[in-house]
Amino acid sequence: MTVSHPIDAAAGPPQVPPALPMPALPELSQADVGYWLITTLDDAGRLANRSPVRALGWTAGQRLQASVHPAIGYVSRADTGPLAVAARGHVRLPAAMRHRLGLACGDRVLVAVRLEQDALVVYPLPIVASLLTAFEASAGITSQP
Repeated sequence: MTVSHPIDAAAGPPQVPPALPMPALPELSQADVGYWLITTLDDAGRLANRSPVRALGWTAGQRLQASVHPAIGYVSRADTGPLAVAARGHVRLPAAMRHRLGLACGDRVLVAVRLEQDALVVYPLPIVASLLTAFEASAGITSQP
């Protein structure tokens, strides 16, 4: 049984709640925003999603190099690099990088494609969470019950 509630015409139109305050965001061009995705690391340390490789125009056998900067991984094209794009188009993060970033099989990472640098930047999700928390605090955003 459905219960309906009569509308009180004398009450007037429904009240619209006030808009929530929004922090000022930096102006970014599409080139600055780039291509981002969240993907999983498989049991061999490969990025499960191959779309970043396609976005960069890398092909199977393309030589790559990897480095770790504080809390992030960086993979770029290198003519004589020690790594290569796999036959099926996957990028495998070296074990040393995974260990330094605290990544394990099944972990998810944020991958940023940097077209202007011909590179991928790999962010562990705990780093992304801490950056977002810091941004929310600086913007005066508090959690509401």
